[in-house]
Parts: sequence; C-alpha cells; structure tokens
Amino acid sequence: MAAEVSRGDHHPERAVGRGKKPIATSPYLSIVTASRNDDYGGNALRRMEVSFLGRLEQMERHRLESELILVEWNPPPDRPLLRDALPWPRHTKYCTIRGIVVPASVHRRYEHWDKRPMNVGVALNCGIRRSRGQFVLPANIDVLYSDELVAYLATRSLKEDERYRLDRCDVDKNVLQCRTLQEQLDYCRSHVIRVNVMGLPSKREKLPHLHTNASGDFQLMSRHNWHRLRGYREADIVSAYGDGLLCFASYAAGVREVVLKDPLRLYHIDHSGKFNERPQGSGLTFEKWLRVPFLPANINSFFIRCCRILLTTFGYRLKGSEGGIPTLHYTEYRRMARDIVAGKLPFIFNDENWGLGQDKLEEYVISVGEWDEDYGRN
Repeated sequence: MAAEVSRGDHHPERAVGRGKKPIATSPYLSIVTASRNDDYGGNALRRMEVSFLGRLEQMERHRLESELILVEWNPPPDRPLLRDALPWPRHTKYCTIRGIVVPASVHRRYEHWDKRPMNVGVALNCGIRRSRGQFVLPANIDVLYSDELVAYLATRSLKEDERYRLDRCDVDKNVLQCRTLQEQLDYCRSHVIRVNVMGLPSKREKLPHLHTNASGDFQLMSRHNWHRLRGYREADIVSAYGDGLLCFASYAAGVREVVLKDPLRLYHIDHSGKFNERPQGSGLTFEKWLRVPFLPANINSFFIRCCRILLTTFGYRLKGSEGGIPTLHYTEYRRMARDIVAGKLPFIFNDENWGLGQDKLEEYVISVGEWDEDYGRN
C-alpha cells in the first residue's frame, strides 16, 4: 500500500533540472471504477468505451497527472477481461491505466454471492485502497465529465479537508451514437432528462444539510481521508445508501462538503436497472394485512407510514430487499446517519482489512504515463 498523503502536500514533484518543468512523482488524481464484462444495464461495453475514452482524452488535454483504475470484479469465465474487450489508447502521456482483477473465489465469500455478481462497495474500496493519487474519485462506468470540470481539477486547487460533490445530470442514452467526445458533450448539454439536485433541508430530521442525492456518482476526496474513513460501508453485498452514509461519516470526521456548480457537470448515461428503479422491500412483513381494500391508496400509504414511525420509535428495525437479497432500508439508513452525526455510532464502518487489504490480487497495466516512469519499471 502506498504511503499516506500528508496534509497540505497537494502536488509533490521531482525537479529535473534548471528551466525544466518538474516531473510528478505521484498522480494528482486517481479515478476508480469497478465493473465486469456482463453487459449490465444494456450496451455496457459501449457505455464504458465512451466513458473511459472521454476521461482519458480530457486528462491528456488538460495535462493532469492521473491514473485510471479499473477493478474487474468476479469476471465471467466465458468472456474476455475488460482489458481485452475494450479499445484502449496505445499511449498516454499524462494518465496511467491500471487494472485489478478480483477472482470469483473472493466474490464467493459474501452472502448471497450467487444472486448478485458484484459487490460494488468492496470493489470500489479495493481500488481506492490501492490508488496512489493525492485525491481519489470513485466513478461509474457510464459517466462523462464536462470539460469545465476537468479543467477545474487540473488547476490542482482541491483541499485536503474538503469533500466535493455536484449534481448528476441524466442524459438520453442515444449519446452513445455520437463518435467524438465533443459531439458527446454537445449532445449531453441539450438532452438532459433529469437533474439530481441537492434536496431541501429537512425540518424533521436532526441532520446536516448535505448533498446525498445520487451521491455515489461523484465523491471526490483526498486519499488521506478515504483511508482515514476506510472507504464505503462493506456490510452488505447490495451497498444500499453506502454513498449517503459516507457523506455523513465524512461530515462527522470534520471534512467539509463543497458542492461544485454549473458549468462543472457530471453527465450520466441513462440505462435500466438503476438503484432507484429497483423494488425495495417495505420492511414490514405484515404490511399487506394493514391495507384496507376500499380505502384510497394515499390513505393506505399514510396509515402504513404512521405504523412504521410508531414501530421504529419502539426499536423495530425496518429491512429492505432487492431481488430477494436483504439490504439497508431507507428509514434505517437515516437512523444510522443521525447516530453517526450525534457520535452514537463511529464514522468508520470497516476494519483494517477494508478494500480486500489482506488479499494479494492480480494487477495489470495497460498504459503508463510519461511522468510515471518509476511505476512503469516496477
């Protein structure tokens, strides 16, 4: 594991002679993505191609010393690895491209492994733990960054004690038909389906007002703080609300949230199977018996909501589910968030082996940036 980043040391460099630009000795930014070659959500390879090549082109254009880490979790045995299935650039000057392979034997350690092919929380933690950047950005396989956002990152003005968020703009999937990055970004700007904005502060909950809406798509924070928090919560194979919990955990740890504004944008390519589209269990096993057939749906919903509040007040824990797999219920997530902020629960979720720290995993390198020559020799 690479050495911890010291506070305030945002851009270590090695001098190479008078009058020459210093050479970076570590990436300023690590972008961590987890996936597998199983066509999740439809047209997955094309979504990854557009997303990955777009990021790499922007890192090169803005001369940002960086690394792209792809965690291949539980690769399907009948399909090639993503390193072989995707078109990668032959040479990169500013971005090193790394891969980490997590085999099926590791995946089978987790309960419900046979119903869920990926453990996204652990997969991202795996890449975060092994990243070398001064700042680390977990990312989905199907996002595009506005050029203004990458230009901002290239100014190297991020701060150690801040966590950066922004609104997620969902865009029409036909953006995949555009060939160049410029065409794709132009299409995104004019074909936004919805914007996942920061919600209004709650008057009922004793929680800080944080941007938790679609927060898994952009959580940019120093590597030091990712290690201090030990990453996303790894309790369940379905990491429901793990991104929201991280928001409150980092707040409890003293990390200030900064919400970036337009034109700094993140575009998410729309697809099926998103978390907010999946059926979530109500948590009340006897809920169907509480519904009165001749009453309007809104009355039934109000009555059930009152029952939930009453039961949780007396210690009943609501349980969610996805496809028959138990997962964190929204009500329980908010209770945990309140306890974390109040100091009743620790803001560190995992033990010292978070992110498969005890495992020696296969790694590969697709391309090494010119600044990263020491890593290339190793």
